[in-house]
Amino acid sequence: MLRIPRDDALDVIASTVLEVDGEPRIQIQLGRPRLAPDPSCWFCPYEIVDTSKARRSYAYGEDAMQALVLTLYKISVEIETCEYNEQGRLSWLGDFKDFGFPSIPIRPAL
Repeated sequence: MLRIPRDDALDVIASTVLEVDGEPRIQIQLGRPRLAPDPSCWFCPYEIVDTSKARRSYAYGEDAMQALVLTLYKISVEIETCEYNEQGRLSWLGDFKDFGFPSIPIRPAL
């Protein structure tokens, strides 16, 4: 398994805030994609900060663009499966279905 550098700097290139019960509560910060220590791939870090906890993670890609796109999808999955969303309490700009991140389309079985 590849390891990303363990530095505290998250070179933020974009951020947003989601609401819980209509109040700003969850900040999402997207870091700049970087070349991994194994120079055959890239990674893109992100951080999700709730008022009580913070979680930092990343996604890998073959190049910077793929790492960025996969990170956006990974954030989307975390948001869509979080407890607040399952309780119907999570929103973004008043919208309870679209949080501003790409969703993985679900295709019906053939």
